[in-house]
Amino acid sequence: MPSHHPVPPPGSPDLSFQVLGPLHVGVDGRGTEVRPPLCAALLATLLLRHGRRGSTATLVDAVWGARVPARAAGSLRGHVARLRELLEPGRPPRTPARVLVTRPHGYALRLEPDALDLTVFDRRVGSAERALRAGRPQDARRLYDAALELWYGEPLAGVPGPFAAAQRAALRERRLAAVEARWSVELTLGGHARAVEELRAHAEEHPRRERLQELLMTALHETGRQTEALEVYARTRHALNGSGSPAPAAGLEQVHRRILAGERARDGHSPGPGHTALRGRADGGTAPDAAPAAPFRPLAPVSVTLNLPSDITDLVGRDAVVEQLQGALEQGRVVALSAISGMGGVGKTAVAVRVAHAVRGRFPDGVFFVDLSGMDRRPADPNQVLGDVLRALGVAPAHLPVESAERAALYRSLLADRQVLLVLDNARDLDQVRDLLPAGPGCGVLVTSRTRLAGLSGATLVDLEELTESAALALLARLVGDRRVRAEEEAARALVTDCGRLPLAVRIVAARLAARPALPVAELARALADERRRLAELSGDTAAVEPTFRLGIGLLTAEQLRAFRLLALPAVPELSRSAAAALLDRPEHVTEYLCEALVDASLLQSPAPGRYRYHDLLRLFARESAADGLPAAERDAALVRLLRSSLALARDAYRLATPDDAFPTDEEPAGAARRGTGPRPVAAFASQEQAAAWLLDEQAALLALVEQVAGVPRAPASLCAELLLATDPLGRNSTRTRNLERAARAVRDAAERSGDAPAEAAAHYMLGGAFAMRFEMPAAVPHLRTTAGICRREGRRTLLAHALNALGGCALALRDFPAALEHFTEALPLARETGSPGCEALTLGYLGLALLATGRPGEAVRSGRAAVALARSRGDSGGEANALRALGQTLLYAGFPDEALECLHSSLELWRRTGSSFRESLVLGGLAEAYNLTGRPEEAIGHAAEAREIATRHGDAYLLGRALTQLGHAYGAQGRTEQAAFHYRSALGVFRRLGMPDAADVEARLGTG
Repeated sequence: MPSHHPVPPPGSPDLSFQVLGPLHVGVDGRGTEVRPPLCAALLATLLLRHGRRGSTATLVDAVWGARVPARAAGSLRGHVARLRELLEPGRPPRTPARVLVTRPHGYALRLEPDALDLTVFDRRVGSAERALRAGRPQDARRLYDAALELWYGEPLAGVPGPFAAAQRAALRERRLAAVEARWSVELTLGGHARAVEELRAHAEEHPRRERLQELLMTALHETGRQTEALEVYARTRHALNGSGSPAPAAGLEQVHRRILAGERARDGHSPGPGHTALRGRADGGTAPDAAPAAPFRPLAPVSVTLNLPSDITDLVGRDAVVEQLQGALEQGRVVALSAISGMGGVGKTAVAVRVAHAVRGRFPDGVFFVDLSGMDRRPADPNQVLGDVLRALGVAPAHLPVESAERAALYRSLLADRQVLLVLDNARDLDQVRDLLPAGPGCGVLVTSRTRLAGLSGATLVDLEELTESAALALLARLVGDRRVRAEEEAARALVTDCGRLPLAVRIVAARLAARPALPVAELARALADERRRLAELSGDTAAVEPTFRLGIGLLTAEQLRAFRLLALPAVPELSRSAAAALLDRPEHVTEYLCEALVDASLLQSPAPGRYRYHDLLRLFARESAADGLPAAERDAALVRLLRSSLALARDAYRLATPDDAFPTDEEPAGAARRGTGPRPVAAFASQEQAAAWLLDEQAALLALVEQVAGVPRAPASLCAELLLATDPLGRNSTRTRNLERAARAVRDAAERSGDAPAEAAAHYMLGGAFAMRFEMPAAVPHLRTTAGICRREGRRTLLAHALNALGGCALALRDFPAALEHFTEALPLARETGSPGCEALTLGYLGLALLATGRPGEAVRSGRAAVALARSRGDSGGEANALRALGQTLLYAGFPDEALECLHSSLELWRRTGSSFRESLVLGGLAEAYNLTGRPEEAIGHAAEAREIATRHGDAYLLGRALTQLGHAYGAQGRTEQAAFHYRSALGVFRRLGMPDAADVEARLGTG
C-alpha cells in the first residue's frame, strides 16, 4: 500500500518507526521507548492511518475501546503532548508541532515516505508482484525476501487497545500472504526441494491455511514424496472439518487430484484443464480420466467480452474509487463494490464498467459482464449463469454438467490458469455470487450489490457514497453546460443538494434542463425544494428515483417494511438503537436485527455501531411510504414513544450533568435539598462528563424532535416542554440557538392551544434563553418576564429561580445593575428551597458580579467564592467552571489580578473538557481583558484572537465584539494605533447591531484614539 504521509517540513528530526514487530521509534538515529503503553497505542493508531487525520472520537475509540475513561479527551491531549516531546525533543516552547500536527477536531502524523517499515514492506511486495507479472520471477523472489526481512517479531507486540489488536491480525495476514507468494515463486523457479522444509514449518504453524498446504503438497509431490503430500492433504481436511470450515477449496482439491493421477507440474500453481479432464459419474461426482473425452474445445485464449457495456464519458467524482479498484485488480485480488447507501442510482454499475474497461488489457482471456438482477423478484440463477459462462469459455452444451457443484468445479478448473475478469452486476447477496468466484490467481472479480458483501473472503470492499457537492456540480455542468451552471451557481448548489448528490437524480434534472434551454435553474431548484414534490420531480422519460427505491423495499418482510417506514418519521439526522426501539415499540435486540437487515439491504446506513440514518432521498421515500401504508394514529404514537424515551434519557443526563438539582418542572418541598448525598446514580451514563457530552452532542436532534412532535395533536405539550428544558442545563451548552428558538416557539404554540400554562412558561423561558445566548437582550427580556409571571401565578418556584437568574444576566449585560441585584437576590432563596444547588451556585456567582457593580466588592468576592465552593462540593464541573469565570471577573475588578487569572485559566480548562465552545470563547475574552488590565498586551492578543476565531466560527456576535474590543486595547497598548482603530470600528458595528451598551465604550475609545 502506498504511503499517504504528508512530508514533514525541513528541519524536522530524522524519524523512523517499526511496527512489524514490537513498536520501535528512532529519533535522529537513537532508539527511544514509547511510554506509557497508552501513548504507544495512540502512536500506533496514527502511524497506521498513514498521514490521514484521526478525529478525537476515532482516536479515543482506538486507544480505549469500550472502556473510555471519564476524561478521555483530556487524557488524549496529554498523550499527544508526551508524543510531541518524544518526536521533537528540541522544539522550542509555544512553537507549532511539525510532526504530530493538530488538525480540525483531531491529529495527524507528517512523516517522510520511508519512515515507517510497513510502507517499505508494502512497496517491496508491490514491486515483487509487478516483477512477477512482467515475467521476472528471480527479481520477484529477491524483492519478496527483502520485504520479509523487515519483520522482526509479533507486530505491535505489547501495544494495548482494540485498534492495535485488530491491526495485529491484519498485519499477520499480510505477512502470510507475502510468504505464500514468495514460496509460490520458488516453486515456479523449480526450487521444490529448497522449499519443502520452509513450507513445512509455515504449514504446521497454520494448519488451516489452505494455500500453504497446497504449496507444501506441490513441493513434496514434485520431489517424489507423494505419500507425505497425501498425508498433508488428509491433515488439512481434518483440520478444516474440526474448525467447522467448509471442504477444501478448488486449488487444494486440484493438487490432490493431480497427485492421485500421478501428474507432474513444474510451477507452483494447479495445472489447469489441459492436464485433467473431468467427466460425469453415475453418483453425481467427478473423477480424473487419463484419456479425456474432450468435453471442451482446445485451450486457446477465449478473448471474449460478454455484454460489457460501453464506458460512459461523464463519470465524475469517482477517480479515487476507480484507482483503488484498478490497483486491487492489478494485484489479482477479488474485488467487491457496494454503495454505503446501496440505493440504485449511486453509480455502482458505472464505476464497475469504467474499471473493467481500464483493466481489460490485464485480462487477455476475456471480460465477462453478467447482470444478476438481484433486486428483481426472480434474480438470475447462478447455475444458469455458470452455464452461460462455461459455453462462452468453449464448453460444448452436450458436456455441461447438470448439477451446480459440478459446473462450479469445471468452471474453476477452466479458469485456474487463465486471466479472466468477471463483472457481476447487481448481486442480491453472497449466496448468488459464491459459485461464480474463480479460484485462479490470475482472475479478477468485480461485484456490485446493494448488499455489502462483507463475507466475500479476501475482497477489497468499497462503499460507494453519494457524490461530493463539487462532483455533483461538475456532473451537472458536464450535462447542461458549464456556463449555465456558473450563471446560477447558488441555484445549482441547491439543486444538487436536493438531489441528495445522487448521480441518477442529478442526471434526471440535467436531462430536464437540457431539454428546456430557457428553463432557469432556479425555477427547477424551487420545485425540488418542496419535499412533498421532490420524488415526483425526480422522474424522467427513461429513469426515475422512486421506482429504483421501490425495488429495494419489494424484498422486505412485513416487519422490516414497518421498521423502514417508522424509522424515517423523526426529523433527526440519525437514531440510536434505543431510540429506534422506542419508535418501533420492540425490544432492543429485535430492533437491532431489523435495523441491520435494512442496512444489509442498503435501505439504511449505519455510520457507527448502534447508530442509524437515511440518505436524504430515501428518508423522503420512506416517509411517503409510511403516509401511504400506515395510519396517522400509528405514526403519531411512534413519535410520542420516541419523545417519552428521549425525555427519560435526557432527564437522567440533566440530573447527572447538574448534580442533585431539581428538574425545572419539579417542585421540591421547602428545605428538601439533599445536601451531602452526592449525585443520584444514573445507569444510562457513567459520569457527569459523559452525561454533559451526550446532551451537547444530541442537542440538535432533541430540539428537532421537540419542534416536530409539538405539532402532533396527540402529543402532550408538557412532555415537549420538559424535553426542551432538558436539552440545556442552566444554559451551559449555548449552541444552536436558532434551533432552540424554533423548538421553543413550537412548544409555546402547542401550550397555548392546549391551555397548558406550565408548558407555556417553560417555552417562554427557553425562547428568552435563545435570545439571551445571542445577547439579543431586548428580545429576551419580555419572554423571561412572561415566564416569571406564569411561575408566580402557578406556584412554580423551581422554574422561577431559573427565570430570575436569566433576567439578572440580561440586566447585567444591559448595565442595569440594581435590577440585576434584585433578580439574583430573589432567586437565591428559591434555589435553596427547591433543592437546586447548581442553580444556587449560578445565582451566587452572578450575584457577586451584581454586588461588585453596585459598589460592594467585599460581599461580591465572598459570594463568588461561595459559588465555587458549592459547585466543587457537588462534583459539578460545569457549575465550577461557570463559578470560576464569575469569580475571576469579580477578583479582577476587586484588586486581585493574579488570583483572577488563576480562576479564569481553571475555568477555561474545565470548559474545554466539556466541549462548550460558547463558554470557551467567553472565558478567553475574559482572559484577554485580564491581561490587558495587567499590562500584558501580547498575551491578551493571543487569547483574544482565539476567542475571535471561536466566536466567528459559531456565529456568536457579542463574543466576537468583545474579542475585537480586547484586540483593540492590546494593539493600542503596543502603539499600533491603526490596527487598534480597525478592531474598534469592527467591534462598534457588532455592538450597534445588537443594541448593547458596550458600543458607547468603543465610541469613547475611537473618540480619544
